Amino acid sequence: MELTLHAPWFLLSVEVVDQDEPDLSIMRTLCIAWEYDLADVLRSLEAGRVKGIVCMMPAWQSPTGQWWSREIREVWAYSSTSGKHVVLADTAGEKFDCGLIPEHVGDVEMELLLRVDPKPSGQGRNRRSRRAARPGKKSS
Repeated sequence: MELTLHAPWFLLSVEVVDQDEPDLSIMRTLCIAWEYDLADVLRSLEAGRVKGIVCMMPAWQSPTGQWWSREIREVWAYSSTSGKHVVLADTAGEKFDCGLIPEHVGDVEMELLLRVDPKPSGQGRNRRSRRAARPGKKSS
């Protein structure tokens, strides 16, 4: 795989629950190229299914000159009569955008699309592994 466009992109981790076995789930990770596509996908998902978002930042936006990642806690959609843009907030609470933003004229509407709650420590395993680890339960 080669990235020809050096722009931010996203890894979105979503829990998919087995409809026949609600105690079983898997994590799917989606690669998303644009912040507007991320916003559209988030609008279509139940917020509780989103387990994490990572923004991969290109070298030209990095203090080290290399690709780096930022874990995202919030995704906002800003809009006004002059345009729309997506604003992200990382785990430190720092808000940033991924590209050119319109010069907003007048009132700016700010819509919180998603807030990812931090996972409590010790919760690293998914439901499937927790279920399999329970004594007396048979796992397949």
